[in-house]
Amino acid sequence: MTLPAAVIMGLAAQCAPDVAPATIAAIVQTESQGFEWAINVNGLGRKIVPTSLENAIETARHYVGQGYSVDLGLGQINSRNMKRLGLSWETVFDPCTNIAAAGGVLSGNYHSVRAGLHPQRALRIALSMYNTGSRSRGFANGYVGKVVGNAGVANGIRPVAIRAAMPLAPISAQASASPIISPNADEGSSASAQLAALVEENTSANAQPAPSPPPPAWDVFARAQYERVRLAEGEQR
Repeated sequence: MTLPAAVIMGLAAQCAPDVAPATIAAIVQTESQGFEWAINVNGLGRKIVPTSLENAIETARHYVGQGYSVDLGLGQINSRNMKRLGLSWETVFDPCTNIAAAGGVLSGNYHSVRAGLHPQRALRIALSMYNTGSRSRGFANGYVGKVVGNAGVANGIRPVAIRAAMPLAPISAQASASPIISPNADEGSSASAQLAALVEENTSANAQPAPSPPPPAWDVFARAQYERVRLAEGEQR
């Protein structure tokens, strides 16, 4: 299932509160275009499009077993980082869990490089590290530019109010402290099915968007966009 930007932003506000929803939306657009079961098998040379959660897990496990590294889910979390981030095959494709992990990685990268740097520069280096693990290769391969370019995916969009159908649990202490949605909370109903219901409810004509929370001060390009939206809303009143 492909999730619209408003739903991605709603999930980001709930699951990765240390990062601006607009920034998470830009990363997700760059990494997976919002497809929750997205898989990229590094070095395979062809695109794989899973047809279900079960198919995504089975396919990813197969290629990891063959020695490949695989990028997984909305934020394309690499399979080699799953253990460090406290993720399992049962949780890595869960949208909230995946976004929480993505937010934790980006925030951790930022805080590791921010000393002495302008926040904008530190954020872009953090994005480079998110993609490559390197402070520079994400610039050279165009990734940072793509994410910054995709920041516009959230223009004029407010996060929808995601009403959690599952209880929240903390992610691994080795990863982000952001809350995650447990995939086993509602017996008899999969996380994907519950999210589908949330998407339908929150993107219907009668859905009321939640106010967009202000981005953290360090997230410079998201902060600038937030102020532009606030200014536009003020002019319309």
